[in-house]
Amino acid sequence: MAIAARRMMRRQGIPGTVPGGELMGWQVTASNIGLAGLGIDGNSLPLYSGSTVVPAGTVIEGRRITGGLELYQGNITIRRCLIRPTSAGQGMPLITTSNYNVEPVGVTPATVTIEDCEIDGTGLSDFSAAWCTGFMGVANLYRNYIHHFGSGVGFMPTGTQLDAVVENNYITDLVSWGDGATNGNHCDGFTIRDFSNSARPTRSMTVRNNRFDCNTENASGACFLQAYSGTINNVTIQGNLLEGNSYNLVLENLNSSYSNMRCINNRFNVQGYGPHYYYGPGWTQWSENYRNNPANLDNKGTSVGM
Repeated sequence: MAIAARRMMRRQGIPGTVPGGELMGWQVTASNIGLAGLGIDGNSLPLYSGSTVVPAGTVIEGRRITGGLELYQGNITIRRCLIRPTSAGQGMPLITTSNYNVEPVGVTPATVTIEDCEIDGTGLSDFSAAWCTGFMGVANLYRNYIHHFGSGVGFMPTGTQLDAVVENNYITDLVSWGDGATNGNHCDGFTIRDFSNSARPTRSMTVRNNRFDCNTENASGACFLQAYSGTINNVTIQGNLLEGNSYNLVLENLNSSYSNMRCINNRFNVQGYGPHYYYGPGWTQWSENYRNNPANLDNKGTSVGM
């Protein structure tokens, strides 16, 4: 069956999908996004033989990639690929839009898109996987299955110009190593540490209809928004399923401030301390957020207040 037909099948006829047919976060599974959602066996894809430092304007499509990718030159698309590393640098991301060879760290000048991929850490040792993040930087991320890393996605550093959309991704099976309070890693499903609108007030990020699972011992949170390395502005968290240990959702003004933060129509599958907490002024908009209950229409369990 053609890929376009498979994609249409997975988006149509499912109660509760958003206008346009995308899945809600609580409908996302490992079988309906990423390569599996398109009926692609990643192991059968031809091996990628291009450069680790990807040139501007490149499209990498339908390849099996066994190492990291540096996407800081921008205007790059990664599509329908299996990205399964055999080694990773401790504390470094597998895929990044940042240039760590310059000081301060360079940020991509143009949009990067990663879509319909599987980003898989099972080829790493537990230690290497625990200290690796699947993606770090700033990009548009659509329908990716990201699993078996210490953390899934980190937006940092993000610069001051590019918008971002994170939609229909599934992050799960995060790897803990050691004691998180001493020598071990910390695990975030999805995190933002800076997203400034100082240079462009209309700059925005939308995090919509994802499933972020942080069910692991050293969990910081499924969705962890902390103004650690800069301000965070104009972010909407909507239609997601947030689950796992610690708190499902965290909002903190640790070193910097945040503003215009919106949390709308999310589901919380609480296995740790609780659905959420915040430090600072809190959410600009908080509406239609519920504990996850698959027995109810749209998985609406008990309402979660701010």
